[in-house]
Amino acid sequence: MISAALAALMLVSCKPTEKNYKAAYDAALKKRAEAAEQQMRPATGLLSDDGPQLRIVDGDSIFVLRERLRLLDGSRPGGNWAVAVGVFKIDTNAKASSADLNAAGWKSATPAKAQAGKFYAVADTLTSLQDARKRAAEFKLAFPDYPYVGLPGAPVLINF
Repeated sequence: MISAALAALMLVSCKPTEKNYKAAYDAALKKRAEAAEQQMRPATGLLSDDGPQLRIVDGDSIFVLRERLRLLDGSRPGGNWAVAVGVFKIDTNAKASSADLNAAGWKSATPAKAQAGKFYAVADTLTSLQDARKRAAEFKLAFPDYPYVGLPGAPVLINF
């Protein structure tokens, strides 16, 4: 009789309710939103010192990275700054992205290789940070819905 009472008590106490489902669902949504927000924040401080860093230059927020770049033919790009609009693990994707930009009217796009096996689609190379910042702003205006594959949702200015 005691075991029957305990079994009945367990069945009643474990019964899921709509209120419990709603609370668990809301908690999961909140956790997912917080995780998505954390992923979209640029790394700062000691969290990451090898990825793009958010900087303020003349009132503009830009992502800056220092990395050695070479064009896929092995030559060094002109200038000291590259406006990167995508980063890939294989050169074919960087070539395709650059070709798509050239076909869309952005004639200065070129693929480039960095150390550690990364390949960039570079919108342009320039001699100064100010020129690169302006060119990145022009790119954002020309391609407002560009996906910036592998980058933090904006062009990254690479000092090479």
